[in-house]
Amino acid sequence: MFGGAMAVAIVHALDDAFLHRGPGVALGQHLLAAALAVGGGLGAVAVFPALRPGLRAGLAFLLGSLAVVNGAMHLKHAGGSGMSGSDLTGVLAVLAGLVLVALAASIPWRHRGEVAGSRRRRRARRVLAALLSLLAFVFVVLPMAVAITETHKFREPIGAPPDASYREVAFDASDGVRLSGWYRPTRNGATIVVLHGGGGDRTGAVAHARLLVRHGYGVLLYDARGRGRSAGVQNAWGWGWPKDVAGALAFLKARPEVDPGRIGALGLSTGADVLVQVAGQRTDLAAVVADGTAASSFEDANAVLGLSPTTPIYAVDFLTVGVTSGTTPGPALQDMAQRVTSPLLLVSAGPPEKPFADHYDRVAGDRPVEHWHLPHAGHTAAIREAAPAYERRVVTFFDRALRRR
Repeated sequence: MFGGAMAVAIVHALDDAFLHRGPGVALGQHLLAAALAVGGGLGAVAVFPALRPGLRAGLAFLLGSLAVVNGAMHLKHAGGSGMSGSDLTGVLAVLAGLVLVALAASIPWRHRGEVAGSRRRRRARRVLAALLSLLAFVFVVLPMAVAITETHKFREPIGAPPDASYREVAFDASDGVRLSGWYRPTRNGATIVVLHGGGGDRTGAVAHARLLVRHGYGVLLYDARGRGRSAGVQNAWGWGWPKDVAGALAFLKARPEVDPGRIGALGLSTGADVLVQVAGQRTDLAAVVADGTAASSFEDANAVLGLSPTTPIYAVDFLTVGVTSGTTPGPALQDMAQRVTSPLLLVSAGPPEKPFADHYDRVAGDRPVEHWHLPHAGHTAAIREAAPAYERRVVTFFDRALRRR
């Protein structure tokens, strides 16, 4: 049962990596992930019979859980949009994962009473096994499962533009990945690039685009690589997204109605992290609003949070993201904050975000960085939960930096 289920999971991994790897994804992009899936899967099948029952159960549960999480996203996509790409092998992977999880549950029951010892010692072993299983689930299985969703979430339908004044546009990122978006020309002479969050697409930033349009700004909002209608590899932490921003800026600078010296950017969540990186590396963004900046890599999380119970969770998550996406993180946000040359407004909401924005504001020193904290707002929700103040602060910030005097 274990070998058969693993064979199905391996077939899906190869299908995902090579046969149906998605538009704009290079053939070798997922080579490491495929190699680890095949090598790890075959190795697990080889050692499985020699392991003690508890370890067999743990191995079956780990691999089964990951197969279920990966395949469940294909199952959801097939149910909503019809079967396509690697959905068929993905649905089979769900079934294989459920077989492995069921096997993991049955092994301890089948081998009950085989270990010698008193009733008290057997009870103590069960308690210890339960505790170790819980720790393994929290610090290994859960972050690995979350990381899989961060690099494999399916695209949602985009639909029509917000209104007839927006144009459908397409342009290339600096590494050639084809991106898709909406563009509305400026009425006040300045234009803002609007960047959505990690698990979303351009539709998640429409409210912010409308806010800017009300005040005469032109907007370019697009799907980051791997999201919406854009090609490329998805990564909810924004690894590779600075190349998308570079492509967006090149697109705008080529338009006759755009003043190259009056281009700003507004980013949400992962988009905010990416814009902090870009602001530290480029000088052609005249103003940046980063709403919801936190961490884009393990280095960022460790710099702000230090050693804590979440450290191993972040470590496993980021390691898994790197393997499953075939990408690497960008420069540390604190390093980029120290190199910012144009005005940067960090917007943080609620207690969790404040330490990150405080840290980046502090390390920026005398750089043009300011931090605005909204203690009672949700993540990137200030545009709704503190609407008048948010609109006033953001528009005033951009007006000061981008309007002609």
